[in-house]
Amino acid sequence: MTDPTDTLATGDRIELRFPARGDLIVLARLVTSAISARAGFDIEELEDLRLAVGELCLLTLHGSDGRSGVLCLELTVLGDAIGVVCTLERATAADVAGPEGEEIVFLSEQILDALVDEHGRESHDGFVRTWLRKRRGGHAE
Repeated sequence: MTDPTDTLATGDRIELRFPARGDLIVLARLVTSAISARAGFDIEELEDLRLAVGELCLLTLHGSDGRSGVLCLELTVLGDAIGVVCTLERATAADVAGPEGEEIVFLSEQILDALVDEHGRESHDGFVRTWLRKRRGGHAE
């Protein structure tokens, strides 16, 4: 018998904030695993979502100096799906943008295409926001 306090339901929202450093993305992956398990995702879906959130965080950090700012991750249970929004706050742009920058973004987007149902990225005035949605019981197209 499942304890109802061990599950998450539609509308439940969890927020995680941590320094905007690539080495701390493991925190986002761990929290995502716990949330998706409690929202009823199977092990394969859980792993896809865990990997996708790590990639989403990296995509959000892309173009920043990697030494400043706060990464804010918001996970919301949406019925048969989980929505994730990742926001980079108070960050400083990288001193020099490498020529491989667009390739990195393209590769991250391809990885997300393979793992989730929907995703997007918005950037303006030093503000970066990425998001994804993964449905339970379905396959990303």
